[in-house]
Amino acid sequence: MSSIVIVVVALGTFGWLALLVGSGLRGRGKVEIPPNLEPFKTDDELENRRLDKVLSVAVILSVALAISLPVYWLGERTRQESFVDQFDEEALHRGEEHVVEFACADCHGAGLVGGSASYVDVRSGVTVSWAAPSLNDIYFRYSEDEIRFWLVYGRANSPMPPWGTDGNGPMNDQQIEEVLRYLKEIQIPQVEALAQVDGKVSSAIAALEPDANGLTGADIAVTGSIAAQEALIASLESADENLAVLKPLRDEAVEAFEEAGNGRDTDEDGLSDAAELAITELSAEASEVPVLRPLSSVSLDPQNPTTTPDGTDDLVAAETFVAAIKNEVIQLDLAVEKQDELLSSTNDGLAILLLAQENRPYSIDIQAVADATFGGNYDDAARAVGLFQAFCARCHTAGHSSGPAFTQEVASGALGPALWEGRANVQFTDPEQMLAFIANGSELGQGYGINGIGRGYMPGFGTVLSEQDLSLLVTYLRGEVLR
Repeated sequence: MSSIVIVVVALGTFGWLALLVGSGLRGRGKVEIPPNLEPFKTDDELENRRLDKVLSVAVILSVALAISLPVYWLGERTRQESFVDQFDEEALHRGEEHVVEFACADCHGAGLVGGSASYVDVRSGVTVSWAAPSLNDIYFRYSEDEIRFWLVYGRANSPMPPWGTDGNGPMNDQQIEEVLRYLKEIQIPQVEALAQVDGKVSSAIAALEPDANGLTGADIAVTGSIAAQEALIASLESADENLAVLKPLRDEAVEAFEEAGNGRDTDEDGLSDAAELAITELSAEASEVPVLRPLSSVSLDPQNPTTTPDGTDDLVAAETFVAAIKNEVIQLDLAVEKQDELLSSTNDGLAILLLAQENRPYSIDIQAVADATFGGNYDDAARAVGLFQAFCARCHTAGHSSGPAFTQEVASGALGPALWEGRANVQFTDPEQMLAFIANGSELGQGYGINGIGRGYMPGFGTVLSEQDLSLLVTYLRGEVLR
């Protein structure tokens, strides 16, 4: 309809201009004196068919204008709505591009379902895989203003950096809003979020319950962390020997890659047959060197341009290997230069890990919780402990996100306050008030409990946890074991 109106208005405008131009041309060449000095037509000459024509055209155009304006107005709301939809769609796509550009999935996992980030644990100095939370359900925990705050300012003492310009990050306000738009788009249905609760709780319980050998999943994880630290120390101690072996291999690999364009190239992948065979052999030798970050070998077939298991082009695989071995030589050079300092730090970290293995501060005796707080009901106690570990420990237990080897006593406090020694009972004298707080979370500047002032850091769990689960959490946190 809007197109018809535009055509009608355009034709009317064109006709009126044509009439004016034609009137002006008809009198050209007959004027001997300036038009502003020439007497105009008399009333008798004006009040004839010529005037009638002019008035008729004016009436027609007025009628057309009177009709077209309401018609245009009727379609304006639809046009505005379509523009809103268009702008929203464009913002969604730009938000997705920002998420890709700034590599959010590197920490939060593919699809932003949760992942891990490399981080140096402050207490031990050990590099850990910090558990990064899922973002495809974040709107069930935080309001949009709170999510915006975390995006702009990041999360101190964690791998999460600030992304907004106000937090000295790289994104302007519009980009932050577009990322928020994308995050809102990828949120899973609430039913799906609820369905994930049992799996998270079961995983948390499995890490605490002993197997036939009396070892918990957390114990096994700590043993793995100790083994990794010991391997790192061994690599540092032999850094000079490994460097002496790896440097010639690097030089040969670089030379082979630089000369890869010369000679016969059967599969026409940009690598000569000789280069492919040389890089395959060199990568096999390099993978045997116990360096800081073990190098992966590549097997290139001169008869096939994509012989890697994941389908990567041989040229890309070769380039990746050469870059990796060059980088490893640089790291080894630094390790040799700073060997004493690095060994001192890594041995201190190992001592902390061994102490954690001995004292097991990460362990929770579920049966003791059941006897002290749940009247001996093991299932309720396990459910409550699992809920705390899955949804609360991240903020309320020091070191939890770094893994079991770095986890301190349960409810010892981190981003959120410590909850042991009866503090939950001090803050909330009324259990129902505490349950409501856990369900709704905190609000900036709003009071809670006894003298509590909200900062908006505490998420609300009422949209993903049932009232029964919330009640179990409250009972656990107010129980004797945490006192």
